[in-house]
Amino acid sequence: MATAALKRFWTRGGGEAGGEGNNAAAAKPGVWARLGAWARALLQDYAEACRDAAAAARARPGRAALYSGLLGSAAACCALVPSETAFEAALLEASGTLLLLAPAIRNRDTESFLQRVLWLRGRGCLRHVNLGLCSLVYEAPFDAQASLYQARCRYLQPRWVDFPGRILDVGFVGRWWVLDARMRDCDINHDEFLHLPPHLRVVGPHQLHSEANERLFDEKYKAVVLTDDQVDQALWEEHVLQKEKKDKLTLSQAESLVQSEVAR
Repeated sequence: MATAALKRFWTRGGGEAGGEGNNAAAAKPGVWARLGAWARALLQDYAEACRDAAAAARARPGRAALYSGLLGSAAACCALVPSETAFEAALLEASGTLLLLAPAIRNRDTESFLQRVLWLRGRGCLRHVNLGLCSLVYEAPFDAQASLYQARCRYLQPRWVDFPGRILDVGFVGRWWVLDARMRDCDINHDEFLHLPPHLRVVGPHQLHSEANERLFDEKYKAVVLTDDQVDQALWEEHVLQKEKKDKLTLSQAESLVQSEVAR
C-alpha cells in the first residue's frame, strides 16, 4: 500500500516535469513537500483500508468476532510466553519440593527427569528458544562456550530430524507443561505397590473417601452441644455412680471391721 502510494507520487512528479524542460525543473517541489504528499497519500490509503475492514465487519459480524478473538488469543499467548528465567525458577522449585520428600516415597520417573535436567543445566547444555506463541527448552550436545571441534563443526551438529527427541519442556500460557505433569504425583512411589495384586495397584475415584474423612476429622474438634434432658440424664447417672462408689466403700470398711473383731 505504501509502495503503491510512493510509486504514484513519483510517477506524478515525473509526468509533470517531462514536458516542461528547465522551467519545470525550476518549479519542482522540494523534499519536504514530496514527503508531505507521500504521507497524505499513505494516510488516505490506510484510512480507506480501515473503512473497508469496518464495512466487512458490519457485513459479517460473526467472522469479525472470530478473527478478533483469534488475534486477541494470539496476543495473550505472546505476552504470557515463559522465559528462560521462569524455567530456572520452576526447576529449582520442583527440585526443592522433591528434596522435602523422603527417598522412599519419591516418584522414580520424576526424580530421574529432574536429575537429568539439573545435570544438563550444570553442564550448560540447556537451550531456550522463544517461538512467539510458545517457548521450548531443549538439550544441546555441548556448552555454548565450548570451543571443541565437535561443537563448532556444522557437519557434526545434531540433525533436525532428531530435534523432537531433544525437547525437554514446552512453555505455553505462563506454564511449563512437561515439568508440571512430572510433578503431579511426585510423592507416589509405584515400586511400593509392586507386591500387591493387580486389582489393588490402581485406586478408582469411587474408592476415595477423603472428603468424608476430612469432614469427620474436623467434626471431632467441634464443641458438643447437649440438651437439658441430656444434661439431667448425665447428672443423674453421675449421682448414681457416686452413690454406688460410696456404698462399696462403706461395705469394704464394714467388712474390714468385722474381720478385725473376728481376729480378736
